[in-house]
Amino acid sequence: MKYALKQKWFSMSNDFPIVDEKGLEAFRVDGSAVQGNTRISFRDRKDTELAFISQKMHSTGPAFEIYHGDDLQAVVRKDNFSRNHCKFSADVSAPDDLHAEGNLNAREYTFTREGRPVGRVSKSLFGTGSYGVEVGRGEDELVLLASAFVIDLCCQLRQAS
Repeated sequence: MKYALKQKWFSMSNDFPIVDEKGLEAFRVDGSAVQGNTRISFRDRKDTELAFISQKMHSTGPAFEIYHGDDLQAVVRKDNFSRNHCKFSADVSAPDDLHAEGNLNAREYTFTREGRPVGRVSKSLFGTGSYGVEVGRGEDELVLLASAFVIDLCCQLRQAS
């Protein structure tokens, strides 16, 4: 399944949709939470919170915890960050961790598990002003979408500083 996120979501102060490949709203991100808050909610069309991201400080630096309800699903942290190339990992409750590698600043990268592609982020998946997150079969769409959101947040914050 493919989902589209607006490239300029970071400057938004209201909620914004994540739409599916048919153009229908699949999820909504509580955009007011982005403005200085450490909890970002992913909601369905009925405004039920499905997942949330919470930023925590760990001994190795900032980490973003992704929850479904009260269950911790993944911890996303930056592994390496250079000018054009950075790498993130998501420690997940499944046996194999999720990794994101590629040109994250340009929103062109792949999610992998043990070297096997399980998702992709690309501006070429949707039209101008959006970028797409393609979720592989059997993968948790909210974990991949939230991970892509965290990566984009970190890249946006880095560019703003």
